[in-house]
Amino acid sequence: MTIYKRARALRDYLISVDEAARLLHITENRVRTLSREGYIKPGKRKGFYRLGDVVDGHAEAVRMGALTRPMERGNGPTTFSCRIDV
Repeated sequence: MTIYKRARALRDYLISVDEAARLLHITENRVRTLSREGYIKPGKRKGFYRLGDVVDGHAEAVRMGALTRPMERGNGPTTFSCRIDV
């Protein structure tokens, strides 16, 4: 992730559309759609978003049913798996 401003809280970091899409495991067009629908607020710079707004908007979109839950999507790799042999 590219940090465009320093000495700020993590939620205030500006991220691009591409970085937001990679963070949420969705396409760039879907990020733009969520922004148009009001789930993700755009930042002051065109094409950039505050990290906190992306996280909060994603949670709200999942809660409202606009997005499926991350574990129900097939496009994100598993970040942790544990095999138990019995």
